[in-house]
Amino acid sequence: MVRINRLFLGAAVLTQLNLNASLAASVPNMTTNEKSDLEMITVTGTRAKPRTALKSMSPIDTISAESVKTTASSEFVEMMAALVPSFSVQRLPALDGTIFVRPARLRNLSPDQTLVLVNGKRVHNSAMMMSPANGGVFQAPDLDQIASSAIKSVEVLRDGASAQYGSDAIAGVINLILDDSEGFSGFAQYGQYYEGDGKGPRVGGHGGWRSGNNFLSGTVEYSNTTETSRSQQVVFAAALQASNPNLNVPNPAVRWGQPEREATRLAFNAGADLAGISGYAFGTYGKGYGISDFNYRGPLGAIIQPGNIFSSGNASNFAPNAAFPGFTALQVYPVGFTPHFGQNDEDISIIAGAKKTLENGIFLDLSVNYGRNRIDYFMKNSFNFSLGPKSPTSFDDGAVEQVELMYNFDGSIPIKNNFTANPVSVAFGAEQRRQDFQIFAGDPASYAIGPGAPGLAVGSAGFPGYSPAQANKYNQTSRSGYIDIDVPFTDAWTVAMAGRYTTFDKYDNSTTYKISSRYEFTTNLALRGAVSTGFHAPTPAQLSSEALSQGLNPAIGIVTTGRFSPVGPVANFLKSSRGANIKPLTPETSDNYSLGLVWSGNSGFSSTLDAYRIDVADRLTASTSYTLTAAERTALDALKIPNVTGISSANFLQNGYNSSTRGVDFVTNYNHEVASGTLVHTAAISYVKTKISKVTQPFVGNTALVLGTPISILQNSLPALRATFSSTFKRDSWDVTARVRYYGSWLDSVNQGGFYIQKISPLVMADLSASYRVNSHLTTRIGAENIFNTYPDKAQFQAWRGLLYSRFSPYNTDGGYYYVRAEISY
Repeated sequence: MVRINRLFLGAAVLTQLNLNASLAASVPNMTTNEKSDLEMITVTGTRAKPRTALKSMSPIDTISAESVKTTASSEFVEMMAALVPSFSVQRLPALDGTIFVRPARLRNLSPDQTLVLVNGKRVHNSAMMMSPANGGVFQAPDLDQIASSAIKSVEVLRDGASAQYGSDAIAGVINLILDDSEGFSGFAQYGQYYEGDGKGPRVGGHGGWRSGNNFLSGTVEYSNTTETSRSQQVVFAAALQASNPNLNVPNPAVRWGQPEREATRLAFNAGADLAGISGYAFGTYGKGYGISDFNYRGPLGAIIQPGNIFSSGNASNFAPNAAFPGFTALQVYPVGFTPHFGQNDEDISIIAGAKKTLENGIFLDLSVNYGRNRIDYFMKNSFNFSLGPKSPTSFDDGAVEQVELMYNFDGSIPIKNNFTANPVSVAFGAEQRRQDFQIFAGDPASYAIGPGAPGLAVGSAGFPGYSPAQANKYNQTSRSGYIDIDVPFTDAWTVAMAGRYTTFDKYDNSTTYKISSRYEFTTNLALRGAVSTGFHAPTPAQLSSEALSQGLNPAIGIVTTGRFSPVGPVANFLKSSRGANIKPLTPETSDNYSLGLVWSGNSGFSSTLDAYRIDVADRLTASTSYTLTAAERTALDALKIPNVTGISSANFLQNGYNSSTRGVDFVTNYNHEVASGTLVHTAAISYVKTKISKVTQPFVGNTALVLGTPISILQNSLPALRATFSSTFKRDSWDVTARVRYYGSWLDSVNQGGFYIQKISPLVMADLSASYRVNSHLTTRIGAENIFNTYPDKAQFQAWRGLLYSRFSPYNTDGGYYYVRAEISY
């Protein structure tokens, strides 16, 4: 817990109970409207009277719909990464479902340490367990299920808020405000990369009706993009072609880049006054398809190059086998094959409630929140070697599903008194949340152990299907209550305090608090700060689910590994047979501190500077891999433990280490008149550094590793310094925006029988867009992102598998992208 002598109490009373209390940091290119985003009213982080961003007690980035339009991507996370420097997202090709459900991070913390809201209500998690190969295993909401064209504004609270909102709000909160405007609008966009790939349309429409406080609006968006490829030939494929000139080996054998992706997104927002009670309902729906390449499987064995020995790991799978006389896999795939991994996903979220303000100012809000995310996995151009000639080449690998049901009651009471400048606001509430996670088995061929095993690989190559033994359902229920008090002592000084108590049916209960404050020295200068505690509760999938995966090691070849439950039979076996230190999971906890300055001039200039520290204990990470011996696999088979045949190693999700994250966010905005138009400059700079403060389960004999991953990678896998600078000029019917994005250096790594680490140089990208309002109904826009076609350093240690650029890059590595767009409104 927090030590009092470490608090920032000396500077001012630190507090902000209200998660929405936002410091006012407008993100680059956020002030394209006549009214500065720093002056926009925010509702995130506070249950007292809404404030502007500059008046809030914690830093908030407010992104308007106009700012969203200056980005071209159909993916919401890409838009956020372009506009908010403290927000980062990775594209992880050939890493299972993370190429579709991408890990997005705020302040370089884990994806599931940021809470996501829609209209102030919690968004359910994706069904996918993300494993970005840097030690983390996350389960977080899929932001891309929400159409960016359905967004009225986005509020990013860069401060801890678990006391106000519950689990996950360690790094901050992202609140998506759905469009509730009346009238009709639509757009059509087409774009592609300079290389001619990643092309396709994006279209959408919005319709809304309003009469007084009654309204109904809906949005639909559709996108369809082709894959990209920034690749070179795989070393095994090149060697096969050189030794067999008559064969037609695809070049490149693997397309490293973005997947082929098609998606439809819907959203609705409604409200009505009935007998003095305000009813509301809103929701989103998404349905998508995607497919991408996995690692190449070739018939060659070891390949020796100067200083390196590479093994395809598949030579024996293509060789004759006594189980299938006269047959080899070469009869199906004469030049080897690259499995194509895909998913069909469906996501639905519906929230409904009623609220009422009584005559004495008491406010009451009761709501129910249902969310479901399902992902069906499939493989094409694949093979189950152990089935021999009976193996299909396409597989249904099964599905995962996350269902969440929440009940919320919120209320607030204004208390008039003779001691404060304005009434004290007391907010209170309770929540019950149930999470269900389920795994569905694939078709039998996708997980079958055929007559060719042992000896030949089992399961669909690339992604073995879920077996009936893995097809289980797991659940967890939590209940919580909170109180939130906002005390405006004077017109210049406000203090807020919040506390929350949460009970779980799987582990110990949690108590969190937050204290925040803002003091206004003058009308132009204010100091704000907060101290809080937070937590992230492991999900049912993290607690109990199990999965298999395949990867490529240059010295060993294709390897199949298993992630098993830390309280399951495999964990119990390893604890008894070799004394493995495998423990049940506990929640991650945090101590958060922040202190900031807000300055607002009278000449259109404003700035915010916020420093923070986030200490997180018991962070979840994948354990070191326990390599299974033949004797151990035999013993596990004798215990009738499923999913072990053909597994080379096993790992477990564990509470592995503590970390300390320190950073500074600086945002400035200047708005002035020039050349009969309006010119807005914004700059946002984020510096964040994470250090491992304690290793609770070190890898045996090597304190430089945290559960098998180098500490240097955990600390430096994302840029510490990021910045965005933009200028928008508006005059008459013209609107021109120029944006420069800076990404500092970071460390790339690959585990090839040992970790190889490469420092990637800083990168600068520039974006440019211009729009012209043809008339009151039609606006055209043309633009380019990464206009100078800038690429990062090439990956030094993965060229053998066909990569040009690191697959862990925290930015797009496909080069320049240009687009045209037409917008209509009535």
